[in-house]
Amino acid sequence: MRALKKQNKNRLLSLAGLLAGLVIWEIIGRLELSPAFPPVTAVLGAVFEVWSSPRFLDALKESLISIAIALPPSILFGVAFGLLIGRYKPVEWAFDPLVNTFLSLPLVALIPVLFLIFGLGRGSILATIIIYTFFIVVVNTAAGVRTTDHQIVEMATSFGASERQILSRVVLPSALPLMFAGIRISTGRAIRAVIIAEQVIGLIGLGGLVQRLGGAFAVEQLYAVILFVGLFGLLSMEAVSFVERRALPWILAQEETEPALQGA
Repeated sequence: MRALKKQNKNRLLSLAGLLAGLVIWEIIGRLELSPAFPPVTAVLGAVFEVWSSPRFLDALKESLISIAIALPPSILFGVAFGLLIGRYKPVEWAFDPLVNTFLSLPLVALIPVLFLIFGLGRGSILATIIIYTFFIVVVNTAAGVRTTDHQIVEMATSFGASERQILSRVVLPSALPLMFAGIRISTGRAIRAVIIAEQVIGLIGLGGLVQRLGGAFAVEQLYAVILFVGLFGLLSMEAVSFVERRALPWILAQEETEPALQGA
């Protein structure tokens, strides 16, 4: 009960902060300090018009298709590769510098190279999303693997557990919290990557729509699209957090009960 009250209090504080930010935005917009900063009421008035327009819905479909194609395999292979890097030192020594290099490179610097390799189209956008999400999943999963208690691993080995059993029943459950954190971050980065890639490469999807509205100085419509992208990213990351809160206790409980059942 106390935890629920604390959670509700935190939500109220977050909502209060959001409302305070909107009020400040409205006041600054009403002062007409810059045409690039309209009142929030003007932006909200453009939201319903923009979000229901066929042009916006077509752009949204293009962006969602790219994310749906690129993000799941990026997460799956990132988790697998992160397990290898975190568990086996030779793999870490061989690939850790490469992973850190790609993780530190600015995305805009890679896009021209991807354009030369994959051409002007969805292929370059997919490659951008994969590069921008894969390595963060690898790093977080590997970090989670390294947090595994070595005494538990040694105990499992002494009881005759195979390497597959150690990975699935000891290492992976220990890595789950950081692994889910990497998935959550990569979800947000996928949205950022698709917007940037669409702006630079193809002028399609939501990124292309943002570029065209900005070029036409349609400020309210531009902010309406940006607002949708922000809300979509927030809801996507919250969805991953929801899955984590539901799945993590169940997975850990299963790992704890399985040995007891086998012993019985």
